[in-house]
Amino acid sequence: MKSRAFIDPNIQTLPIRQKIVEYTGLFIVSTVHLLLFSLWTSPFYPNWYGCDASFFTLVGRGILEGKVPYRDFFDLKGPYFFLIEALGQLFAHDRIGAFIIQVPFAFASLVLIYEIALLFISKKKALFVLAVYLWGSITTLWGGNTLEEFALPFSLACLYLVLHAVAGGKRSFDDLSYTTVTLLGLVLGFDVFSKVSVAAPVLGIIASICYYDLCRKNFKRLGLVIIYVLLGASIAALPVIIYFGANGALSDMLFCLFGLGFSRGTNYYESFNLTWELKLSGCVFAFVFAVLQRKRMQKEISVILMAMSAATWLMLHLGTPFYYYFTMVYPALTLALVMFLKIYDPLIIFEDMRQAVVILLFFVFLGYYVPTGTDTLKTVIYDRDFASSEEFVRNASDIGALIPECDRGSVFSFMIDMQMFEVNNITPCCRYVVNLPFFIELYPQALTDILEMFDKDAPKWLIIGNDFAENLPEIYDVVTDRYDCIYENAAGHLFLYRQ
Repeated sequence: MKSRAFIDPNIQTLPIRQKIVEYTGLFIVSTVHLLLFSLWTSPFYPNWYGCDASFFTLVGRGILEGKVPYRDFFDLKGPYFFLIEALGQLFAHDRIGAFIIQVPFAFASLVLIYEIALLFISKKKALFVLAVYLWGSITTLWGGNTLEEFALPFSLACLYLVLHAVAGGKRSFDDLSYTTVTLLGLVLGFDVFSKVSVAAPVLGIIASICYYDLCRKNFKRLGLVIIYVLLGASIAALPVIIYFGANGALSDMLFCLFGLGFSRGTNYYESFNLTWELKLSGCVFAFVFAVLQRKRMQKEISVILMAMSAATWLMLHLGTPFYYYFTMVYPALTLALVMFLKIYDPLIIFEDMRQAVVILLFFVFLGYYVPTGTDTLKTVIYDRDFASSEEFVRNASDIGALIPECDRGSVFSFMIDMQMFEVNNITPCCRYVVNLPFFIELYPQALTDILEMFDKDAPKWLIIGNDFAENLPEIYDVVTDRYDCIYENAAGHLFLYRQ
């Protein structure tokens, strides 16, 4: 081989060229996938705005305008997520800015899943794993521009680093460098300061390392692992603390992210049900596979798989089961599927009872996500005109056109989703801009603050949606006493302060 390489130097560069071709293909696939299925940000659907996606871009745009999350925008998502949104808005405003920043994250997720698969199985099988992920993410993408899709590549990167260290040569967790452990802590900190539930896969990986040291009674290394994890998390926390401390909003950030976040996670508007568990079927498949096949896998890998799937299953039972939350199932699902294809090579269906159980659980996952993905696919194919979204944008623009440019710093809303503000490129003048009835229930002080706003610095313009009186009766009385409705259409009612 050395002599051939000496005669033909191109042989040495062939793997690099091959990787470039493969990665180019993955980039094209990930971008096309977003163009088709990120309905709220894709340039293919310029008039389709999503409520949550619009709020996130709104906060990102607000940061660039000098506003501070939590002080000027009341929400429980974390600061690193809003920083990513601000980065997208730096490139382009509105939906396109979000799409631009989605592309590298989607590409990174695809590359990492592919590379994790190649640690154990052939390229053909790796493509099958990618196909499973891509189809499932049609559902969990949920229109696009969600925190989970930005957190996913960080979790996958942690998984790849650890698997690369322990699987190549069947080494133990003892061979993990403390640099790697610090990186795990860094990602953990990033996740915690984005949203605690997205930290589940990384927590599972860290827990598996600690469990290994605990079982071997290697307390010295266990202590060092904990110290380096905390070091990484502290490095992630430090810029956040400095930024919000300098802007006088540190207590607001900590309360919204952790205090309000805890209340949100333990406040159940939907009881546990079969659909919830079906959304988590990928975790169940991964955990049961790890238990049944633990003797046919390297111990470290089986422990990682059990810990990741269990942590993800538990943390995704907090709050409510929105589709995009379940993006965090993919690290455990990917590893389980990869190891299944490695163990059963060649694959003989129903080779034994353990395999049969695992296959049936995998088909439960497919049985839920294939139809839900198909529904989205049908929307893309048969509802390309999106007449209702075009009508909304037209009506929202008509409302916005009546507000003078000089008054656009004095606009607020009730029972109106954030699409209204993004269509008109307006920033609300009060921090309680979204999910107000829900936040008032969790944090009654919000109602007091809004009523005080009307007494001290009332907005000149209000945009109000339907069911205002039923959902916010205390505020409705104030509005009807002081404002006049001057225009209305299907998108909302425009009120002007009575002089």
